[in-house]
Amino acid sequence: MKLKQLQLATFRNYDTLDLDLHDNTIIFLGNNAQGKTSILESIYVLAFTKSHKTYKDTDIIQNGAEFAKINAVIDLKDGDKEMGIIISKLGKKAKYNRVELDRLSEYIGRLNVVMFAPEDLDLIKGNPKERRKFLDIEIGQVDKEYLYHLQQYKKVLKQRNDLLKTMQKHKDDNYLLLDVITDQLIDYQTPLIRMRKAFLKDVSQYAQRHYQALSGRDDDLAIAYAPSLTNNPKQEYTTKYQYDVITGTTNQGIHRDDIEFILNDQPLKTYGSQGEQRTAVLAVKLALIDFIKERRGEYPILLLDDVLSELDVSRQNNLLEYINDDIQTLITTTDITDINLDKLNHYRIYEVINGHAKESESHGA
Repeated sequence: MKLKQLQLATFRNYDTLDLDLHDNTIIFLGNNAQGKTSILESIYVLAFTKSHKTYKDTDIIQNGAEFAKINAVIDLKDGDKEMGIIISKLGKKAKYNRVELDRLSEYIGRLNVVMFAPEDLDLIKGNPKERRKFLDIEIGQVDKEYLYHLQQYKKVLKQRNDLLKTMQKHKDDNYLLLDVITDQLIDYQTPLIRMRKAFLKDVSQYAQRHYQALSGRDDDLAIAYAPSLTNNPKQEYTTKYQYDVITGTTNQGIHRDDIEFILNDQPLKTYGSQGEQRTAVLAVKLALIDFIKERRGEYPILLLDDVLSELDVSRQNNLLEYINDDIQTLITTTDITDINLDKLNHYRIYEVINGHAKESESHGA
């Protein structure tokens, strides 16, 4: 899986952009706030129909414009495919091979991307919401069944919360309807829990190997699922009916789950050093590449947004050695000396200045 061409229109600070991306490794070089990250962000949006940097879709539209447009040609195992997405104030339109798809769930997963950005270093010590987002994005891009059940779960969850607010405000005792909606919620969340556990089991095994290779130590890294419900969800929901009514919201369910990173039987969030935490996050990102390759039969595209400078020389070299001709990698950096170019094959450098990308004369053989 490789990007061959990327075109942008009124996306962030780009009026237009047309990039040739045939090389295995593409480096975007430039000062801060020039548009390097926006290029990687556009590829992320192309894959997931949403940005990793903002929850408001219209933030990516250039000031004064009506829409942001992204088009690309992707080399997949069954040939070249065209993908495109338009985001406007009225919504989103996604096309695959120039055919507009009725539902975004039909579009997501056709292009697989693994992003490693500075904010990902907070995956371990950040809030549970970000870790749940991590689960939903990474499982959803390889499993449409997960996306379906997640979408249905969110719909029923909203219905349940609306009912709880009504019962709270009007002192209604409509527990019969609450019981019916709760059963529906459980029906949709049961397969989601199963898929989350299976995903974490696989990724944990891959991450363990990568962590040992990156750290050079025989440490034991594990990723554990921390559900908010145990083996009898209906009973747990029922015992908290009154509390849910008082608070006007659903206080348990997969929207309250978390994951824990364990290093040598100790919580990494509490006892791990900053270096250990960064190594664990990098190991997880590499594990995602392995996971997608196993599930999809081809490697995803790797996006490294200004993170190489955050790694010491040993970890950076281990990362670059993992990148081979099968993994197309796009890198942003403010300083080319941050990257050991001797570890790269067939690279191309673009210099990014104020929303313009100019190809450098430096290339790797």
